[in-house]
Amino acid sequence: MKKVLFLLLAVLPFMGVSASNVSKIEYANAGDFSLGIMIGVPPHSHANMPSLSVDGMWGLADGFIHTKTFGDNGAIDLGAYIGYCHWGDSYTTLGLEYDHTYWELPLAVRCGFHFEFVQHLDVYAGFQGGVAICHWRNEYANGQSESDGNSDGIFGNYLGAKWHFTDSFGVKAEFSSDWIGKGEEHNNMPPFAVGVTFNF
Repeated sequence: MKKVLFLLLAVLPFMGVSASNVSKIEYANAGDFSLGIMIGVPPHSHANMPSLSVDGMWGLADGFIHTKTFGDNGAIDLGAYIGYCHWGDSYTTLGLEYDHTYWELPLAVRCGFHFEFVQHLDVYAGFQGGVAICHWRNEYANGQSESDGNSDGIFGNYLGAKWHFTDSFGVKAEFSSDWIGKGEEHNNMPPFAVGVTFNF
């Protein structure tokens, strides 16, 4: 949280905009649909690819916070998140070498709150819950193999910001956590991700 606030405070002076430009919330309106595509830091140190994700959010309500500085602001949305990550490594156990691979598919429902302090910038935070579908496979040097799958719960929060270049396109950055995940490193969500966002 502190890192995000510091980042926002560092970036705002260079945006060339002021809070007086905000008269109402613009990019998280009720009835709008936003699609995000992100690439992120994988939750496992042995990952051989970054985390990939897609999220879709529907605006439920907007403009219910009335302020003099920021106009009719505040919005709530609800949506879904799907991700993918893959990792692997080689090990030796009892003198037998094998390759271990693992992939994970986190699926979550999200609910977020949005507030726009300056024009073009949408800052948001929310909670997410769901399940991570996991699968692992061991391939041994003697030609044998074994595999299995399981699922893991997801519950945590996320915090992010979107910068809109147009009404329908922008970039986004997001921090995410998983409080109950018991995966390879006790987190089924990427801790940080960046990407693009589309508004419809």
